[in-house]
Amino acid sequence: MLDSIKRTPAAAAKNWSRLAIYADRGIIVLNKPPYLICQGSEEGEDQLPRERNVDKFNDLLSDLKHHFHLDKVPHTVHRLDKATTGALVLAKNLTAARRLSQQFQNRTIGKTYLALVRGGERSFPARSGEIRDALESINGRVSISQSCNAKFAATDWELIASSPKAPLSLLRLKLHTGLKHQLRVHLAHSLHTPILGDPVYTRSAISDKVARVIKVPENRTFLHASRLCISRFRKTGPNKHFRLEVAAALPGDFVTLCKNAGIPLDEWDISGGVFVDGEPAGDEIQDLDGRWLRPRHHTIHGPR
Repeated sequence: MLDSIKRTPAAAAKNWSRLAIYADRGIIVLNKPPYLICQGSEEGEDQLPRERNVDKFNDLLSDLKHHFHLDKVPHTVHRLDKATTGALVLAKNLTAARRLSQQFQNRTIGKTYLALVRGGERSFPARSGEIRDALESINGRVSISQSCNAKFAATDWELIASSPKAPLSLLRLKLHTGLKHQLRVHLAHSLHTPILGDPVYTRSAISDKVARVIKVPENRTFLHASRLCISRFRKTGPNKHFRLEVAAALPGDFVTLCKNAGIPLDEWDISGGVFVDGEPAGDEIQDLDGRWLRPRHHTIHGPR
């Protein structure tokens, strides 16, 4: 059905394939920009007309099909919220889609996020922790709940750094379940450190201390899907199974805000990259005919 959709001149002129950061014989990983709605977005969210955004995503899939010389458009196996940036994996064929879907269902895919949150170092009870508050969605709005309709939700968090200039911190998050708005609700209502720019789960204005240090763009939520870690298999050799991890570079405005706030960033989070069993893998994964697709900057990476 997607192949039959006509592309508008404006959409057709957009080079969606530039979003691809890694590809091999089975998958394509994109670095999703903000405001792009993935296919399957639920109605009722704060978004532009659904039809226009579905057309945008279908145009993206069509461009990827032609760019990678596929018989059909790539298969979607998961989604990111409209406001969230970062790593989004697509399957090149039905076999790869089934394998990825099984891993998502079994929760064996590692999902790591970075979030810039409102709150200084003293806002946190420790340097790291776990959140296991169940969530319930009613009329599109998610909240912590103990009702029989609530679903189990698991988030691990780690404080990476806090700003010395304003009550802002950078968190690394491990998403063990994938409920709607899970990270946004857990950070705002469990940890009481809402994500910077989140217009739904915090109503309070940004403090003067923050406003004096950084300028927060309108309609921009600073949550980034930093890494996806997937099980893959070599064709030959004694150790066929390995873990492939793809890191999507932080958006430029995210990096700028951290720099202005005095929050240090890991070089891999700035540049992105590919890892095999936890070790940097360079630009090629020969076992998968895989390749890192983004240009390399002259950056010296330290230990991961």
